[in-house]
Amino acid sequence: MGYTAGRLFLFTATIVPSVLSAQVRLQCRAENGAAVPFASVTWRQEGEAFTAQTDDHGALTVPADPGRPVVLCVRMMGFTVLEDTLLGGGPHALRLSPSSINMPELVVTGQYGANIAENAVHRVRVIDRGRLDRMAANNLGDALRNELTVRLGQDNILGTAVSMQGLGGENVKVLVDGVPVIGRQDGNLDLAQLDLTGIERVEVVEGPLSVNYGTNALAGTINLITRKRSNDHASAKATAYAEHIGRLNLTGTATTRLGAHDLVLTGGRNAFAGWDPATGGWYDPTPSLADSTRHQQWKPREQLFARLNHRWRGDRWDLGYKGEVFQDRITDRGRPRAPYHETAFDEQFLTHRLDNAVFAEGRLDRDRRLNALLAHQRYRRIRNTWFRDLTDLSEQLVTTPGTQDTSRFTLTNLRATLASAPEGAWLSWEVGTDLNHETGSGDRMAGDGEAISDLAAFASMELRPWSRLTLRPGLRYAYNTRYEAPLIPSANLRWAATPALTVRAAYARGFRAPSLKELHLYFVDVNHDIVGNPELRPERAHHGSAALTYRTQRERGTWSAELTAFANDVADLISLAQVSGARYTYVNIGSLRTYGGTLGAGWDNGRWAFTTGGSITGRTDAVSPAALWSPEARASVMWDHRRMGLSASLFYKYQGELANYIVDADGAVTRGTISAYHLADATLTKSFLDRRLGLTVGCKDLFDVRNLAASMAEGAHSAGASAVPMTTGRTWFLRLDVELRKRS
Repeated sequence: MGYTAGRLFLFTATIVPSVLSAQVRLQCRAENGAAVPFASVTWRQEGEAFTAQTDDHGALTVPADPGRPVVLCVRMMGFTVLEDTLLGGGPHALRLSPSSINMPELVVTGQYGANIAENAVHRVRVIDRGRLDRMAANNLGDALRNELTVRLGQDNILGTAVSMQGLGGENVKVLVDGVPVIGRQDGNLDLAQLDLTGIERVEVVEGPLSVNYGTNALAGTINLITRKRSNDHASAKATAYAEHIGRLNLTGTATTRLGAHDLVLTGGRNAFAGWDPATGGWYDPTPSLADSTRHQQWKPREQLFARLNHRWRGDRWDLGYKGEVFQDRITDRGRPRAPYHETAFDEQFLTHRLDNAVFAEGRLDRDRRLNALLAHQRYRRIRNTWFRDLTDLSEQLVTTPGTQDTSRFTLTNLRATLASAPEGAWLSWEVGTDLNHETGSGDRMAGDGEAISDLAAFASMELRPWSRLTLRPGLRYAYNTRYEAPLIPSANLRWAATPALTVRAAYARGFRAPSLKELHLYFVDVNHDIVGNPELRPERAHHGSAALTYRTQRERGTWSAELTAFANDVADLISLAQVSGARYTYVNIGSLRTYGGTLGAGWDNGRWAFTTGGSITGRTDAVSPAALWSPEARASVMWDHRRMGLSASLFYKYQGELANYIVDADGAVTRGTISAYHLADATLTKSFLDRRLGLTVGCKDLFDVRNLAASMAEGAHSAGASAVPMTTGRTWFLRLDVELRKRS
């Protein structure tokens, strides 16, 4: 009896619990054996779909009914979709195959932690490393040129500017790993100064993220995510990129793993000899002179940069440091002076940037995470003017007032967040604080030096009354040393109506205080004057948006579609306006409303990928009550044959008319337009030696767009009253990639 009872007890103790709580243990790994963290795993139970993510080590445990197979689907950026059927027990090792076409899904911008895009509350567009390579994108401007509701502007001195949803670049927050980037010229950041070497992906969130990131985030937020670790013990990659118009970029990335330490070093030199499409390269009025290559529309430029990422990975804490040094030199060689064409004035614009940041990311317990960063940036812009003798190439520094100047800016950013996001809980939350202190001084700043600071506290929560519905209200309170900042609320909704259909809706209030340059800039030279306006009022905005996203996995591939709508209402919009002749200043032009939407679709089977879509953006303002509509269209075709190591891509975008503004001598603001244009790029890539060697050839701007017709010039450095620059014209390029890997 005792023996029988013992066996019964043993059976009960071992079998019954497994029946009541059967589980499947999963371990997701790449083909090289490296763990794949944050992969999205979807499984079905009792007719309902559930989704979760693998942990930092690529592991996940899912429940299972005893004796019944578990049908699951695994998705992860850079890998083909894996579908499998498993029985209980395990652990089961799932091997993910790499893909160069599949769209990425992992996002961090505006999230409590790393999440996949389809599960994020905010609608986040991701441009991953594979797409960047296919586009032959060298800088952030290249990466954004094919995106809907994103418009690029070109200035041959100030660089590439961006606008989103009809709002200017001063309302677009640009981050690198969550750290704001300083160095705005003419209210905009020069996107050409943000090199993509060592960048894993670019995340784009349209609409205000003012609760999370404060000022400059009315139109949207762009976050560049750097590479911080390697799946290999050590690796090195070198890239040479050349264009037939005189551009040569040499860049490289090296990574190594030493125990718990990850080191990533990136750097390079980008050189451009200058180009003038109208003359086939250069201006040459007098070939007999010693220096005959003068006054190119696209100025000669040289960039030098280096970045170091160090991350220490502990059991519960990760500590990191990121440092970057950057130098940009633009040379403006003036026209030979009449009547003898033997002398000219040359200008040089030199930018120095030094960035330092330390990070701390850790788990206080299973559900709560603490993230903190401290960053300090130094930015310096120098302009020098020389009088050059073209007969013997001698030069003399000009001492006339306004011909030499230096501007200096610093930004100190302290940010800390505490988030609690228990898996499967109905309530998650995040609280944080954000301190920004900016200073400005130099010859281009009125006064001896200026500063502006804001200290903010913000909080949000995610409510899940049921598994398919997520609500996120948020609130930010800020103290600004110059302006009274309002309470900034936001509300987001995500509803998984079906496993394939997701509905999102958002409302947010925005606030942007004028920058130090808009308030105190004093730039006067022989060509133009730009003067700040200390009487500017801050911009205040309201934003509303809605989106329907459809994504389903079929036997022959993944189908996707998206429909969005947005509206922005901005009061006291700040714009750079032409007062008279060559004099510019910043003014509040009154109210501005932008509204519109997008429609897109795509199909991806791992070898072929097609995307198409269009958008329309309307704009009404105090200058003209009539709406100016700007349509857009885009399409792309990508093909990848992994066995052959061959891939090809074609990208297309149409951009409709854009508004710009001018202030006449009487102070009246009028509105003009910049003409529409078409862009198309094509690339072909062949890899060799197990993808260690890659050769890419292609053509940018197949339609040979150069200057756009304009009813009035855009910006202080534009090409004239009837044309503004857009691209260098049709450009042929070649890129060579060499990669070495040492696996652990």
